[in-house]
Amino acid sequence: MQKMLPLVLATLSIILFGLMIARHEWHLAHSDHIYVKLQPVDPRSLIQGDYMALNYDLYFGGKPPQATSTDVQIAQDRTTENLEREYFIDQASILSYVQLDAQHRVIRTSFNPDVLTMYPNSSTKLILKNSENTFDGLYPAARSYLFAEGLEACYRDAQYAALKVKKNGQPLLVGLVGENLQAFDCEQKQAWWKGSKATLVN
Repeated sequence: MQKMLPLVLATLSIILFGLMIARHEWHLAHSDHIYVKLQPVDPRSLIQGDYMALNYDLYFGGKPPQATSTDVQIAQDRTTENLEREYFIDQASILSYVQLDAQHRVIRTSFNPDVLTMYPNSSTKLILKNSENTFDGLYPAARSYLFAEGLEACYRDAQYAALKVKKNGQPLLVGLVGENLQAFDCEQKQAWWKGSKATLVN
């Protein structure tokens, strides 16, 4: 029995690894694309070795274009002024509701589920991580984007984070894009690194 134990553990590890890959691929294939604006920061302070720190602009309580008085009420409800600090304590994640423009860019984030009913074709759930127990510390998916050595000059023009979001609001960061949501294809521009993909860091 002891001789079989290493084989059993190795088999279980392979199965577990396969399930993780399958779950990741399912997320990519069965979720919607949205884009979150990255707040402008001096690229020299973003680059730490070979990763970029991500500073999201989620437009909490923002007033979208052509907003009605009801829109404004939803935007103001449960935002910075209304949320108590205790709401965030010991909550690993917070469910939010985001409104999207025609290009699927986030233009407003609220904690009021009425956003989904008022904008059924241009809104979705978005789970935000809450590692700091603060309103300002909320972020989707990942705080950093790790890339191959020497690609910082390519990625420093990133304007949006591209997310794949499941129906329950679970996001997955899949890349960084430019002002017009164009992909940079930085890895493909580096012949010596061709075929490699950037990695996400939480």
